[in-house]
Amino acid sequence: MASTKLQLITERLPLLKKLLSPCRLCPRECGVDRLHGEQGFCRVGSQIKVASWAQHRGEEPPISGTNGSGTIFASGCTLGCFFCQNFPFSQLGNGQLMSAEELATVYNRLARAGVHNINFVTPTHVVPMLLEAWLCSDERARSLPLVYNCSGYESAEVVDLLDGIIDIWLPDIKYAQNSVADELSKAADYVEINRRTLVQMWKQSGALHIDAESGLATHGLIVRHLVLPGSLAGSAESLRWLRQEIGADVQLSVMCQYFPAYKAFEHQVMRNPSEIDDYLVVLDLIEELGFNNVWAQDPTERGGA
Repeated sequence: MASTKLQLITERLPLLKKLLSPCRLCPRECGVDRLHGEQGFCRVGSQIKVASWAQHRGEEPPISGTNGSGTIFASGCTLGCFFCQNFPFSQLGNGQLMSAEELATVYNRLARAGVHNINFVTPTHVVPMLLEAWLCSDERARSLPLVYNCSGYESAEVVDLLDGIIDIWLPDIKYAQNSVADELSKAADYVEINRRTLVQMWKQSGALHIDAESGLATHGLIVRHLVLPGSLAGSAESLRWLRQEIGADVQLSVMCQYFPAYKAFEHQVMRNPSEIDDYLVVLDLIEELGFNNVWAQDPTERGGA
């Protein structure tokens, strides 16, 4: 398994690096020359900037397990969410520049700490750098499943190139209306790109597989959805689309942890926390639609997936 992944990354990394100049790693296709320091929408050049890394225990149960998930939070983002709770690094660019060798050391430390996987958080704009570091890491780190933890706003070409490399796809389905996606996240084409991405990931990996003995996820798709105030996320429409186009067996993670952050206080609706009743309505619809695999949060306890 690890040797196959090593071969695939070795073969495909040059193709992914080519997408840095002119940049078309994400659907925005800014076209800037990142290899020579230019920056586009994501505000990242040729070198990855890491906001934080951790042995994280707040992910979904088969991702965190007992020893945690090895999360690598990349700075910058392909979306411009004005309510982002991680805005210091997603929107403001805080973080530490790292070489491939330095980042590989992080992977190795996480692996030695006993994490169950390496979890790339907001990876879309820095995929080549993340994989180059993987090639520099040791055998223990390379043996861990790779999690692609993203907004679901992805390039079809990049997702194709990651086939057989990524073990667990963990995308969002954020919105059901492009007008809302444009207003809240500066992504006027989010809906069609997101839906295409989810179908593509599903075709690659299928339903989430959890090892019966360890209780850990080994491969497959998990779709996250965050319920927003005022039904702005279009939860009902997104769930109906998922049920029809992907099916009842997709693993859902439905979250109620929204709280206003960054510039959300300037927005009439988003300045309010999400309502418990709105979340319960979404859970009722999930049951009505017949989804078989759902993680839900306790709406009386805010924060954490």
